[in-house]
Amino acid sequence: MTTPISVQQVTEIMEALVKTPSTSNNEGQVRRFLENYLGNMGYKTSIDQVGNLIVEVPGTLGRTRGKPLLYNAHMDRVPPGLSCIPVVKDGIMYGDGKTNLGSDDAAGIAIILLAIHALHERKLSHGPLLLLFTVAEEIGVKGAQAFQQEQWGVTDGIIFDNAGEPGTVIMRGSAYIAFDVTLHGRTGHPAKELSGTASAIEMFRKLDLPLGIQDDGNTRLSIGLIEGGSARNAIPDVLKLKGEMRTLLPIDGQERWKQHIKEAFDTVAAEYGGSAEVVFDSHGSAYEVDEKDPLLQLYRRAWELRGEVFQTMWTFVGSDANALRSRMRVFTVSTGAQNEHTLDEYIRLEPLVNIAEAAVTVAQEYNGI
Repeated sequence: MTTPISVQQVTEIMEALVKTPSTSNNEGQVRRFLENYLGNMGYKTSIDQVGNLIVEVPGTLGRTRGKPLLYNAHMDRVPPGLSCIPVVKDGIMYGDGKTNLGSDDAAGIAIILLAIHALHERKLSHGPLLLLFTVAEEIGVKGAQAFQQEQWGVTDGIIFDNAGEPGTVIMRGSAYIAFDVTLHGRTGHPAKELSGTASAIEMFRKLDLPLGIQDDGNTRLSIGLIEGGSARNAIPDVLKLKGEMRTLLPIDGQERWKQHIKEAFDTVAAEYGGSAEVVFDSHGSAYEVDEKDPLLQLYRRAWELRGEVFQTMWTFVGSDANALRSRMRVFTVSTGAQNEHTLDEYIRLEPLVNIAEAAVTVAQEYNGI
């Protein structure tokens, strides 16, 4: 008799994960937890050059050949990322108010662990699987960017991460392009001759650059960090800022915005006799999933088999898909984490059961599409 995954199992694995601290580039404790959990089931684990944990789950008798199916989640969370003692009430897991819950992406990890455990315990027939638990997703999907999929012969996969309602498939994801700017002026004493000075802060204040929602909702520009000045009684000669552009536009549209951003900073700096340095760093590419993708249709059938309504969405929320999609046929399934990256983060636990059971069904039916 098959024992279904229970909410209690979800709760227990989630509690263990969120109690384990983790931030970007400090994922060691979570990685060791996963090594022990999956290693005790007899699966081979390895760590790549950047710290990603890769786990090989061989196919069962008669299904040992063929390309493996990828299941992916990320191990890091945003700061503070401390050990969280969660509170569960009415089927919802909340944080403790002292640190973020970390369901982004503990929920994705839990889904994978529960699915693999179910396959193992039920002795179900399935083909090879490759589990990829990445580092540094929150600071530019760096683990996914470094993953060498050719080495593992994997071409298809599912990413479990937050974005919207649980079980929803992300059909379009935006590009995420960071920009770092340094404005250079000339300092001086504010009580003395000012003709030779140029305030970097004043340059920024007069910057002509639209922020917020642009392109009829297809682009978002924001500046998240500003540092400038050295003393109250000194004209600031340097200002540094960090911003980002998230856009669904194709490459030519992205390039137009990059040019516009650079020209805006160059122009205002020149007006004050200063200069600007603008550096762009692409943290992830825009992508679009084909609705006829065989793996997507396989997931849809598995999801609907659970009595759920199949839903899709597009998002500006980044995931490892932004790095992997250009090389592999992957898509993201939302875990349903809410208010992520805040102390008010929470997640409903019961939907994770259905996502994990759908992952079990997909693993059974995937045949190296």
